[in-house]
Amino acid sequence: MTKAASQDPCPVPGPRLDLTVLGEVRCLRDGVELPLGGPRPRSLLAMLVLRAGTPVGRDELHQAVWSGDGAASGGNLVQVYVSKLRRLLEPQRAPRAAGGVVERVGSSYRLAVTAEEHDLGRFQTARDEARALRAAGAPVAAERALARALAEWQGPPLTGVGGPLLEIERARLTELRLAAVEEHAELALLAGTHAEAVPSLVALTAEHPYRERLWALLMHALYRAGRQADALAAYQRASRLLGDHLGLTPGPELRATQQAVLAGTPAPLPGATPPTPRLTLLRTPQGPAA
Repeated sequence: MTKAASQDPCPVPGPRLDLTVLGEVRCLRDGVELPLGGPRPRSLLAMLVLRAGTPVGRDELHQAVWSGDGAASGGNLVQVYVSKLRRLLEPQRAPRAAGGVVERVGSSYRLAVTAEEHDLGRFQTARDEARALRAAGAPVAAERALARALAEWQGPPLTGVGGPLLEIERARLTELRLAAVEEHAELALLAGTHAEAVPSLVALTAEHPYRERLWALLMHALYRAGRQADALAAYQRASRLLGDHLGLTPGPELRATQQAVLAGTPAPLPGATPPTPRLTLLRTPQGPAA
């Protein structure tokens, strides 16, 4: 037997999965959307994607899928839904074969996918890249990387699923996005695109009027674009909103920005020292501020 003949043939690549939770909960295989069904199977998939690579217990999965309806035999119900999900994701796989996309780990289940196979993973990877570039003194490249991360969001997270547990997850993902939006605005200013950043920051302060970091960034952008009076007017708008709606006065960051604008002295950007790169989720909500 020749050497060439003894070699194994090239392995056939498996199907390409694309799982989404940063918008509607969906699953695509090789670009074709799979019929997940109603909210319950989507909730199961959502929990597995949110904990991708980590075993998720049956009780947590049951709580996410059947929260509040008093369904009995939680473990059995979870097993039935997991079996259906396995057949959908890997129709060619033997029913009791080990491994696979959804792995059994004791009494738990783990979604075995790469970061590139789900939008949350791609977001986190690009965001970490942006933070590393920023720390390395490359704000232009960092801004582009974070813009790529934010492009993974296609709407309100976890659209199509509900329940108390997933509402907590939705709030966490929403804050994750808002924190990234603020960080992206900082990078745009660090990259010198002050005038270009103004319209998006005006829209963001209108959408989230109680996030003082956004108002401070808008003031920085206006001031550095040569619009000192507009920067001070933005501070007055923020102050009125906080006072009239929440009974609060502007915090230290916003006041310091106002003083810097009044004095005509450049001030460091809010949050100028980026967080240490990591792969963990942040917390709290998006949408109109409350």
